Amino acid sequence: MAGTRQKRFEDFKVTGCVAAPFTPFRDNGEINFDKFDEYVEYLRNHHFQYAFVNGTLAEGMSMTLEERKSTAEAWVKASKGKLKIILHVGTSNIRDSQELTRHASSIGVDAVASLCPSFFKPANEEILVECMSEIAGAAPELPFFYYCINFVTGIYFDPSKVLQQARDKIPNLVGIKHSSRELPNAYNCTLVDPERFQVLMGTDSQFLPYFTLGIEIPVTAPYMGTLFYKLKTAYDSGDRQAAQTIQKRVFELNNIRGKYGAGIEIAKAMFGIISGIEIGPVRLPIMKLTAEKYNMLKKDIAAFGSAE
Repeated sequence: MAGTRQKRFEDFKVTGCVAAPFTPFRDNGEINFDKFDEYVEYLRNHHFQYAFVNGTLAEGMSMTLEERKSTAEAWVKASKGKLKIILHVGTSNIRDSQELTRHASSIGVDAVASLCPSFFKPANEEILVECMSEIAGAAPELPFFYYCINFVTGIYFDPSKVLQQARDKIPNLVGIKHSSRELPNAYNCTLVDPERFQVLMGTDSQFLPYFTLGIEIPVTAPYMGTLFYKLKTAYDSGDRQAAQTIQKRVFELNNIRGKYGAGIEIAKAMFGIISGIEIGPVRLPIMKLTAEKYNMLKKDIAAFGSAE
C-alpha cells in the first residue's frame, strides 16, 4: 500500500493548460451546483486539461469549510474522465487546511495545493516549510504544490529557497504554483530538482517570457484557454511573430480588466460575457460591478473581438 501511494505522487506531472475557474454563485450568494457540468464542458472545449479549484479566482477564502468540500465534490463528479482536479486547500489556519486535505484524498482529487496561512505570517522559509509539511502530511499519498502568491499573502520569501528546504521534508511535494509576479524567482525555482519539481505559472501577461525559460504550464482564467493554446502552438512551431501577436492579444484583454480595477469581480464578469455562462456575482468583501460598469465592460469586450 505504501508503495502504491508513493508512486501516485512520484509519477504525477501536469501537462497542458490549467483553468482557475470562478465558483458559480446564485444571486443570493449560495453556490449554484447546477452549473458544474456546463462549466466543465466549456473548459474541455477551450483546451484545458486541469482545473485548479477553490483558489483565488474561485473566492475559496470566502467560502466555509463545508462549502469548499461540497464544491470540491461537485468539481470531481462533473470532471470525471474529462478534467483532472488540483484542489486548493489553503485557509487561515493549518488545522482547517489539514481537514480539507484529508477530504480531498477521500473524494479522489488528483493533487492539492496550499498557500501558507498569512494573518499570522511565518518568520522565515523554515517555518513556512514546516507549515506546508503539516498540511501536505494530512494526505501523504497526494501530490502537493506550494501556492506562492506573495502580493496577496504578504509573504515575500524566495520561493526557490522554500523548495530547497522542503525537498527532503515534504516527500509528496511536486512543485509550486507561482502566481507572484517576479519572473526571476520563477526561473530560480526551475533550477531546484527539475526532474521532480514543476513550476506552474499564474501570470497571464508573462506567458511568452515564461515559455522562453522552459516554464510551460499556465494556471489561467477560463477565458484565456484558447489564446494560450494558440500561443503555445505558435511558440512550439517556431513562429515567433505569431506568438508575439497572440501575447499582445493577451495584454489587450488584461488591459480591459485593468481599466476597471483588475479585481476578481471584473474577471468573473468578463468570463460570463465571453463564455455566455451565467456564474453569478461575487461575495463580499469583493464588490459586485455596477450596471454601468458592466455595460461599459461588455462594450469593450465586444470591441476586442473573439477570445477564440
